[in-house]
Amino acid sequence: MHTTNTNPEAFGYFGPASITWQLYKESHILTGGVRALLLQVAHPSVADGVARYSNFKADPFGRGYRTFAAMAMIYFGSKSQAEQTAQHLWRIHSAIRGERPQPYLATNPDLLLWVLATLTETTLQVYERMPLKGLPADWRERFYEESKVAAGLLGIPKEAYPADLQSFKAYFKNILESDWLGAQPICRDVAQAIVQHRYAPKRLANLLATGWLPAPLCERLGLNVEPDAALKLARWFRRFYWFYRLIPKTLRYGPAYHQAHYRIAKAMGEKPTLASRFFNWLGKRVKLPLGLSI
Repeated sequence: MHTTNTNPEAFGYFGPASITWQLYKESHILTGGVRALLLQVAHPSVADGVARYSNFKADPFGRGYRTFAAMAMIYFGSKSQAEQTAQHLWRIHSAIRGERPQPYLATNPDLLLWVLATLTETTLQVYERMPLKGLPADWRERFYEESKVAAGLLGIPKEAYPADLQSFKAYFKNILESDWLGAQPICRDVAQAIVQHRYAPKRLANLLATGWLPAPLCERLGLNVEPDAALKLARWFRRFYWFYRLIPKTLRYGPAYHQAHYRIAKAMGEKPTLASRFFNWLGKRVKLPLGLSI
């Protein structure tokens, strides 16, 4: 497919040449979902907001799914789709406020930054464990620079976002190792609803949580850390990735990626691929998980 961005609306804010597309098209990125969710609700204000404004005990993964679906729209949607999604999120977050552990509004820059940071840092962690062939040597730095685009759309002020990848890593490490992260009872309650949900594969969910989170944070969240959890997780990733690479790429790539390619092909006057035509057709008839709203 022609990948020169001569149609900004169709290509969106990222496009086929971006590192963001190269990473988020792969379905294995979802292996980091439990980790990202737990890190988000480990922030006391985020956990309090989740508890106040969602039925987290009955639907602990609902908020996570909505977050990932919205980010798929921002990453793979057209410019107008990305902007409308970001504006919708802002309106929702503007109504979320609370008093624990201190007064907050969900649109506070530090809270918005933390939620996006958990997704960005977890993505880096996933690809350290399951590397993708063909990525340039500077993919981490380029991916981080592209994350600033998403940050701007989500309403995070430029001055609030770490200037470069090294600054981001320092910011994240500082919070991850702080003793206030996960320290409130509400953090533990929401975290337990995630890993102990009756439909969750509890042992795997626990491993995907504890295998790459600090032990003190796991303890505060009430997570059972198995002996050698990090080694067990590394072993699981190797086995999973061996199987994952056997899956044809068309089936590995997420619906939003195929739908975005269909949109671009039509805008460029080119013939869409069979896969992109199929997912575009399917997306008009059913609500695809993490697909685009078309």
